[in-house]
Amino acid sequence: MFASAASYLLIAAAALQPVLAGVYITSPVAGTTAIGGQVLEVKWADDGKTPTVGSIGQCSVDIYTGSVNNQVKLQNLAASVDVSKTSSISATIDPSIGQDDSHYFVRFTSLSLKSESNSQYPYQAFSAMFPISSMTGTFNASVLAAIDASNTTASSTAPVSAAASGSSKATAGLAASASASKSATTSGSSSTSAALPLADVVPAGLLLAAAGFVSYLVL
Repeated sequence: MFASAASYLLIAAAALQPVLAGVYITSPVAGTTAIGGQVLEVKWADDGKTPTVGSIGQCSVDIYTGSVNNQVKLQNLAASVDVSKTSSISATIDPSIGQDDSHYFVRFTSLSLKSESNSQYPYQAFSAMFPISSMTGTFNASVLAAIDASNTTASSTAPVSAAASGSSKATAGLAASASASKSATTSGSSSTSAALPLADVVPAGLLLAAAGFVSYLVL
């Protein structure tokens, strides 16, 4: 029975794995220790697939929270950075943008390139979800609902992945279908953003959790 369950999880993970191309975010990752008021270094590389970082071009780099359906923009780290000409940026985290929490992620949004699978949306790349501590702000009810939606979706999709925080390769551990986001604010400046369809953003947290569960079953 364990072997069958392990095989099922591996097949499910493979089926959900999207074609990840372009910006491969190497920092922050799930294990990053970020602190409000201190510098966050964001690093990335070209994964060698299409689209190339050259075609992605200028990107906005921002800190977000929430879920795929409701991504809440909290802070802009770089308004326009050419991802083909540099591979890192550094910016100080504004501690007033939110509270101590583990549901933060960095999103790259191309200012010119559209998603290959849905031209309604810009090309996007996501970091893993990571925690930020020593924050001075609070999340209002709308932002907390967006975060809760991410947790609920992860739980209903894969019960073993409730605590999974994702991986660094082009996802933020998010899972849901795309829709226009509802308006939400935090104690700092924030905005919501339409999100990519599930075909473009699949929960890396689910994949990690599945792999971890398989390892547990095998051992």
